[in-house]
Amino acid sequence: MPAKKPSKAKPEAGKEGSKLPSRSKRAARNHSEDREQTNEVIAEPHNGQHDDNQAAEEPDRYSRSGSKQQQEQAETGSEPEPEQSSDTTDETAVRAGQKRKEPPDEAAKSRPNAKAPRQGTRSSTRHRDNPASPGQLLNFLLSAAALRYCFPEDELADAKKSRTYKSYSLTSPTSLAPFEHLLCSHMLSKPLSHKLGMRSIRTLLNEPFSLNSAEAITSVGQKRVWEALEAARTQHRQKTATYIFETAQSYSDSETMSQLADAADNGGPKAVTEHIKSTVAGLGVVGAGIFCRRIQCVDGWGDALWPYADGKSIDAMKEIGIPVENAGDLHTAIERDVDWDIVGDMGVHGGGLGKSERAGEQQTRGRARFVIALERAVGCVLEGNVRELRQAAAKVEGQ
Repeated sequence: MPAKKPSKAKPEAGKEGSKLPSRSKRAARNHSEDREQTNEVIAEPHNGQHDDNQAAEEPDRYSRSGSKQQQEQAETGSEPEPEQSSDTTDETAVRAGQKRKEPPDEAAKSRPNAKAPRQGTRSSTRHRDNPASPGQLLNFLLSAAALRYCFPEDELADAKKSRTYKSYSLTSPTSLAPFEHLLCSHMLSKPLSHKLGMRSIRTLLNEPFSLNSAEAITSVGQKRVWEALEAARTQHRQKTATYIFETAQSYSDSETMSQLADAADNGGPKAVTEHIKSTVAGLGVVGAGIFCRRIQCVDGWGDALWPYADGKSIDAMKEIGIPVENAGDLHTAIERDVDWDIVGDMGVHGGGLGKSERAGEQQTRGRARFVIALERAVGCVLEGNVRELRQAAAKVEGQ
């Protein structure tokens, strides 16, 4: 057989006959007027790294996909969705000359063309799946039957030990002292589960610890606070014990609580929040909101704070299906929609909820009911029992 002709050696990069990298072709077209400069670009080996031209072109491709998205939105009549953090990450990567994991055109196509229904509209899932009316929900929420949907089982079991046992769920908020409300705010604003927060509160306030005043805490020391949190099997024990002990030291002087009350009288919830942030270790805006929410039904505090509802509790009301926008709306709804004959026993221990017709006691009772409604709404959402509570409320007769 005839011998094969030897194959021609491939020309080296930069010599005649070599193929231009695509980047170099673009450079050659853009700078055709200067042949020497073009030849230098052609001869430059491609080392696999991104150059300035590529980095500059990627944002243009990104912006074109954005225009396409706007065009699609114009055709469908939808509004643009707010950008997510992943979009920001992609844009940053593009500017750095890095490749996207997903082409921008595909990313634009994957975004929904129409906005999801706003919460509270009749077309939203929350209202389509809600068999109970707002009035039914309010009546049921304030009844003893709602407790199982709003608080953990062990909380309710322990709270029923005696009528003097202090708990977050069953003790009337009118029966707790301001410092006890500060302790509750501490535990409920920490990154703990609802169950652990409840357990920590009742362990601190009851025997054998009974750490329910600033004097009781400072007299036994920080270690005893830690032991109570250890018995509650909660988390972040050392840090929380430190915060609680420092708070007790700050409020062991009765003047400190008086100053907090004066702040409420002079500036309302905002002033209370600022004063708490400066005097209560480890308690910020969230904890101050919980304190204001609970303390407003305690004698001597309501005139300065009533009616008050923090954003979290109002959101919980909406989530359940009670369409209120602020504390005034909720107060009006309770006065208008709640039938106390249907509600019956609220399942709460302590004062402030009797049937006295005296003007002052009527006012205290109304404020306590308002606070209890807020607390139970928040608890129901945290426990994940919204659907179950709605179904139970819809079955109550006489509404």
